[in-house]
Amino acid sequence: MAWALLVGCVAEADADPRLLAGTLVVDREFSLEQRADIASAIEMWRTATAGRFAPSVVLGDVECGQAFAIEAVHSEGCSVGQRVQDEHAEATERVLGAADRESHWVSVVTWLEGRDFRNNVAHELGHYMLIGHGEGIMAQARKHQPPRVAASSISEFCAVWGCSMYLSDDVLGDAPARP
Repeated sequence: MAWALLVGCVAEADADPRLLAGTLVVDREFSLEQRADIASAIEMWRTATAGRFAPSVVLGDVECGQAFAIEAVHSEGCSVGQRVQDEHAEATERVLGAADRESHWVSVVTWLEGRDFRNNVAHELGHYMLIGHGEGIMAQARKHQPPRVAASSISEFCAVWGCSMYLSDDVLGDAPARP
């Protein structure tokens, strides 16, 4: 189960066009496999938004709170890793990702693997684009949700970014698994 910490809300956030087409710095501390999963998460959103989310990606040294960047968190820090109690869960869970919708940064834990890591990044990228919790990949508790961008997330995306799109399962489907 992944958790997210959100700062601000859609009404307060500045819909900065650099979120969609600017440079997104990916922390060089991510492994090669994690970098591939990050690329897959970006592609999931690029496909779902019909190419409207199309950042150029560069590797770099990223610090907590760095704008337009995804930070690798190896232990507790930068709003992730700490344990929290969900009112619906029996046990505490660890926060696995965070996004700040005003400063435009993302932090994700590095200890998830494969599809879980990719889905965590995809979820936080949704927040990066100013989308709130909902269904599919944007569900806060994704354990029983399909790993895809739900139509409601695209509707919210278009409300924020001023677009209209024909929604189909082909556009919203799960990104291909990495070999």
